[in-house]
Amino acid sequence: MGQYHLGLSTSGHDPALAIVDETGRVVFAESTERFVQDKRAWGIAPDHVTHLESALAAIGFDPEKDSLQVATSWKHVKADVPLQLSNVLLPSSDGLWLRELQSAAQSGAGATLLRLGLASVMPDIRRFDHHLCHAVSATVFAPASDAACLVIDGEGEVGAVSLFDLRDRRIKRRWRSWGPGSLGTFYAWLTTLCGFDWRLGEEWKVMGLAAFGHPKAELQQTLASVLRVENGRLRFADESVLTTAHETLRRFARAEGAPVLQAADLAASGQAVFADLTDQILTSCFEGAGGTLILSGGCALNSSYNGTIVGRTGFDRVFVPPAPADDGNAIGAAVLSWMQSTGELRIPVSDGSAYLGSSPAPKAVARLSHLRGLGRVRDISGDSAGQIARQLAAGKIIGVMRGRAEFGPRALGNRSILADPRGQDMKDRINRDVKGREPYRPFAPVIADDKVSEWFERPQPSPYMSVTLPWRVAARARVPAVVHEDGTGRLQTVSQTSAPWLHDLTKAFGSMTGVPIILNTSFNVMGKPIVHSVEDALAVFATSGLDSVLIDDHLIEKRDA
Repeated sequence: MGQYHLGLSTSGHDPALAIVDETGRVVFAESTERFVQDKRAWGIAPDHVTHLESALAAIGFDPEKDSLQVATSWKHVKADVPLQLSNVLLPSSDGLWLRELQSAAQSGAGATLLRLGLASVMPDIRRFDHHLCHAVSATVFAPASDAACLVIDGEGEVGAVSLFDLRDRRIKRRWRSWGPGSLGTFYAWLTTLCGFDWRLGEEWKVMGLAAFGHPKAELQQTLASVLRVENGRLRFADESVLTTAHETLRRFARAEGAPVLQAADLAASGQAVFADLTDQILTSCFEGAGGTLILSGGCALNSSYNGTIVGRTGFDRVFVPPAPADDGNAIGAAVLSWMQSTGELRIPVSDGSAYLGSSPAPKAVARLSHLRGLGRVRDISGDSAGQIARQLAAGKIIGVMRGRAEFGPRALGNRSILADPRGQDMKDRINRDVKGREPYRPFAPVIADDKVSEWFERPQPSPYMSVTLPWRVAARARVPAVVHEDGTGRLQTVSQTSAPWLHDLTKAFGSMTGVPIILNTSFNVMGKPIVHSVEDALAVFATSGLDSVLIDDHLIEKRDA
């Protein structure tokens, strides 16, 4: 009989579930948006009935022998805290909406066990501090014994910044930010001013757009006026200052339908202010960290900033987990529940793999050989990396769905669209013909970890696409499709241990072309989550400009390709 621990991300947005076994190992983790194919899955239960059912089947859970302890990623219901919501930077109605969604997710957590016959009464639920879940989830992926663990997000139980000390894999909070003051809210406001929707997770667009603009003193001064840092803690300015800043910046806001590049200077100014404020927070984190920083919370997705930390601050090693935002907290809750049950005080360390989600359904894969109409189907097992490398070198754009899905927002090769980075027009081809998204948005380069220093300045590991680094000047002309406007790339580093198939692919492609780098972007179209099922992958293949799709070792090629 085994006791499993089910962690649920119960923020009301970005729901996810994670399962930890009796040894403390994460055996499954997946965002709900993937399963339901609804971006960010607002208001959907993290223990969605059929999603949890499929997750339990994937790990071989036996209801006759095994037990399931449920844990959530919040200790309290935010709606129970009597706080007055500001209506200045973001509508207070959005804040009320968020609180109601979180309340529903918290109160309903675990009810699915009744539906699945795993409980006859509402199960006992363990509830853990939100920022502690962030810190523990991140630490699971960080092979460090001692570090500073900094959490920066939109909102925690009582504030939006927490600093934890990790000592001999034991974690303890050093301080937390109390009251209003949030870099997550700041960036959501900036996203709105730039003409995008933070509720759709479009902060990514602001980060990409910032490279096309230049920070302007007037914009920076006004943006910076809304927040101040006091000993690492964030505080919003008085309401009158917020109102003045908002009214001033409305003159620079991008109107609906206006050209995107009109907001480039605003995006660049906001990114510069974000970097300055985060720098100020980091100055309160160095003590006792031994040069190692673990960074988590939604703001840790700012890869442009992350890539500047090493060598410029007091930290020489930075770890960011594959899912630093609220979906990742499902792992934190599950691990904390395991620690409570076993009495273990040290956070377990994983093998670092982010491939923790679902695999392609065997029955759906078996049917591929009988497909008619979509294209030619071939089994290329035994040399799939070599054959895909040859197709990429010939200019083909290929969707890949193989093995277990990545946990987190980044496609890391198992649910990716891959292409040759050498072509001047490849970026435009994918954005226009496949993804259907804005032409200014960049793509990621995949490179073996032992090749990084040859191609990038400030080389460092980036297994989860968590950092953006400047390309070496001589390298930029060789891979124009993965060089962003500012000469940077948000890279994914791979090794024979961490991602063997993708590592073999970069090696084979490098042997053929002299460039050991692959273009990688998520296997989806704009506005949709990354594909989850074989049917999702085939739908994108059939309705987009993809030339081929690889599902496990089955290659499907369009007949006119």
